[in-house]
Amino acid sequence: MMKANTGNDTFSADTRIVADFSTDSWYGGLRPELKSYLITTIDRVVDYPDKAESELQALLEKQAKLTAALLTNGVTQAIYLIAQAFAGATTTIVGPAIPEYTTACTLYGHQIRHLPREKVTDILQVETDLFFISNPGNPDGQVVEDAWLEHLISANRKRIFVVDETYIRFTRNASSLVPHLHRLPNVFILQSPARIGCFPGLRLGYVLAQKALLEKIRLLQTPRSVNQLALAAGLFTEKNPALFKFPLDNLLGDAYQLRENIKKMAEFKVYPSYTHFFLFETLTGTSAELNAWLIEKYGIVVKDVSEMEGLTIGSCRITCRNELDNKLLLTALKKWSVI
Repeated sequence: MMKANTGNDTFSADTRIVADFSTDSWYGGLRPELKSYLITTIDRVVDYPDKAESELQALLEKQAKLTAALLTNGVTQAIYLIAQAFAGATTTIVGPAIPEYTTACTLYGHQIRHLPREKVTDILQVETDLFFISNPGNPDGQVVEDAWLEHLISANRKRIFVVDETYIRFTRNASSLVPHLHRLPNVFILQSPARIGCFPGLRLGYVLAQKALLEKIRLLQTPRSVNQLALAAGLFTEKNPALFKFPLDNLLGDAYQLRENIKKMAEFKVYPSYTHFFLFETLTGTSAELNAWLIEKYGIVVKDVSEMEGLTIGSCRITCRNELDNKLLLTALKKWSVI
């Protein structure tokens, strides 16, 4: 069985979790309006999801002024479909990155090259068939300016780009390429409403692209890949955008303060970020040891990303939470520092 490494790690903890810093979603939790709506739609599970799927797909295509959108069982399914459609390709993966890109491409026989994110703006010509990049990046929270990314895609028309915009609503330093898709026939854009809606467990992703390109993966998708409740959540989120607005500037400011406070502790190395999560390293022990200690002593869980390409055994990702939880984390990390 293949192991996914995105999302949160609370499922692996036997201790009750008080504060989950391993998630990559907005900490506000499931909106009560969405919860109530999902309860009212539970009877729909007796029917196949064809009607809801068509409705949500049409809504997305209308919003994005596109002719093609594909609904997937989370962004992960989209990644695997693309890897399958271009089996045997040469592929660049910009990292550090979630392991699903590498796992999917390896499964379908790709020849993989890893490119550090800081090198992206140094290249003008892409030499591989496929080019995967998350913007903002996960787990590092770094961004590539969307104007530069569009320029790179336009300059390499014979290459296929996969731009994962799962966290695009969590940054002020990059914008979505969706408004430019009409002039970009060689790019798949991956998105999901699950991070702002706080329902990653329902598994819902979107692939947006020009029709000719999207058909290459639509033909490979098993019918009815997305369930009724996920489709209901997607429709509710897209039809009620005002309910899912969150204080982004406050969140980014809190994340900055959290980074700065951890930087004051000599036992940790903290990296800059342009979104609500960031990378840091424990210089004492390993990330697995730190995480196990945090869970046992404080009921806190952070994301162990030490196995991701290019990262160290001490690498963790933290997603900013509310003030009380952030203070608890800082208290715990200070205790780790003196062990």
